[in-house]
Amino acid sequence: MDNWLMWPEVFSQAREGVGGYIISYFFYIFWAMSFAALAASLVRQFAPYACGSGIPEIKTILSGFIIRGYLGKWTLIIKSVGIMLSVSAGLCLGKEGPMVHIASCIGNILSYLFPKYGKNEAKKREILSAAAAAGVSVAFGAPIGGVLFSLEEVSYYFPFSPVEHSPEKIQTLG
Repeated sequence: MDNWLMWPEVFSQAREGVGGYIISYFFYIFWAMSFAALAASLVRQFAPYACGSGIPEIKTILSGFIIRGYLGKWTLIIKSVGIMLSVSAGLCLGKEGPMVHIASCIGNILSYLFPKYGKNEAKKREILSAAAAAGVSVAFGAPIGGVLFSLEEVSYYFPFSPVEHSPEKIQTLG
């Protein structure tokens, strides 16, 4: 016995008829509009930074600007729930931008667990660059592509390690 009922069956209509088609179409549109409206209202009320792709802002943060709250826990939660609701609504969304933003939020939150990284903006930007690479890797299933994206598009500055380029090593090579 089938426990699931189609919407036309709930309203005592035949599945195959025009009436059943209209009822099914109405409920499809109703749920899609409801999910999209819920996603938009969550973003508007709780985390305005969760709107949009996120890649331009991540590039801005990695270039040295600080945008308070952009990579916070509320942005992470609302962005994750909003993406699920938007995809469920049938909206056409790219996956690269939201995954980079979500991964960068996770990297930022985790960096505060370690004082060495949470208090040092340069170290935090290195973690955010790695998180952006992880986001691209997850979105496309291409780890090497994520690293290349991070090197080519996102990161502006990679400092040299002072141990590798110390004056003593340079003099011994010459």
